[in-house]
Amino acid sequence: MSSRWPSEVRQVLIAAASVSIVAAMIPLRTHVANTNLALVLVLVIFAAAAIGGRTSGLVSAIVVAIAYDFFLTLPYQSLTISRNDDVVTTLLLIGVGIAAGALVERAKGHAAAAARTETELARIHRRTELAAGGEVPGRLIRLTGEELVELLDLKSWRYRPGPEPVNLPVLAHDSIHLPSERDLERRGQLVLPVRSGGRSLGHFLLVFPSTTVGVGVPVAKRHAAVLVADQLASALSGRHHQAANDEDSD
Repeated sequence: MSSRWPSEVRQVLIAAASVSIVAAMIPLRTHVANTNLALVLVLVIFAAAAIGGRTSGLVSAIVVAIAYDFFLTLPYQSLTISRNDDVVTTLLLIGVGIAAGALVERAKGHAAAAARTETELARIHRRTELAAGGEVPGRLIRLTGEELVELLDLKSWRYRPGPEPVNLPVLAHDSIHLPSERDLERRGQLVLPVRSGGRSLGHFLLVFPSTTVGVGVPVAKRHAAVLVADQLASALSGRHHQAANDEDSD
């Protein structure tokens, strides 16, 4: 629900669901102690926090507390509470919402940190393989492409041997070089050359989600992307020289 619905709609749906659950307990209010009913409502609040985060947990807690007061405490259908225990329970429900939201946000933060760590380890592994240059060219190119996707948030990429096209923007160390005559039908595409010793080995065609061609990407990430391409060029060039030496020795 958190990804498919806007925040405001999500809160309304959670509030409506919370009220509905409390109202469904009306037949139980004369047979089950209010404290036991409150324990069920605690689960409702935790579920709301798990689905929508801190704000949803707090919204659910406030709505549940008001609905609990209105439907399940004496006098019924009134916001007046006649027993001190019910007052305490109502306040505790709100406190649970705050605590549940904080716990969920903290858990999400830990999960995000773990995901970032895993991504960084995978990136280090790819760069190590590139630096070693021991893989076949196709795998080296694929590793570089995967690295570029994560660095630049690309929609897709392709690698082509030979010189880069002259009608597309080119990513360089210090800037993005725009061509004098740009192919407007290929907006959102950017070229990243792979060169070694002034010789063009090939180029990546980078496709961005929007037509900004990487302008919104931080300079440090663009610079890192060029360094990755240079690393690939070094690995490919090294394999070329090794193959040439092997032929000479034959």
